Amino acid sequence: MTRSEQKRLAIINAAKEEFIQYGFIAANMDRVSLNAEVSKRTLYRHFESKEVLFESVLAIIQSSVDETIDYPFSLDVSLYEQLKAISNKEVDILYHTYGIPLTRVILIEFLRHPEMAHAIIAKIYNGKALRNWFADAMASGQLKIMPLDLLTNTYLSLFNGMFLWPQVFELQPIPSDKEREDKIEHLVSVVLAACAPTV
Repeated sequence: MTRSEQKRLAIINAAKEEFIQYGFIAANMDRVSLNAEVSKRTLYRHFESKEVLFESVLAIIQSSVDETIDYPFSLDVSLYEQLKAISNKEVDILYHTYGIPLTRVILIEFLRHPEMAHAIIAKIYNGKALRNWFADAMASGQLKIMPLDLLTNTYLSLFNGMFLWPQVFELQPIPSDKEREDKIEHLVSVVLAACAPTV
């Protein structure tokens, strides 16, 4: 890493913690530069505004997910076991890569800017790898043919209703291992039952 790249990474890491702790509106660029141990001039040379910095934090997180996450379809493993493994991975990404605190910032702080919130959420929660798996499962004849976006969005709606919205709005804590397992088994069973090919 060059010195400039090191500074940029330090800014990104400091900014992520700043947004989580204070939210977007109250986030302070002075604190970001202080915690990143860079000058304000350096900070603004890399990121011209708080909005650009916030979007960059999310873009970098999403890029790391896109580069490492792939769900190859297999005819040798049951749909049930494959979709369970995918769902577990999606929960890990949500809780450990983005994190509920950062997700809460995105959703709550930008309620006053719905267009911006919608654009950001569409970028980082696009379900690309999941969508590709569903497409391969349909192409193999293991799932009935239906609109791919409808299937992906149906899964994501159920997933978010179990693992995202209740936690973001502090209605429920992060599920225990047993609760997580039960929820995933229910999610997978419901989706596969609705998408089984007609005989």
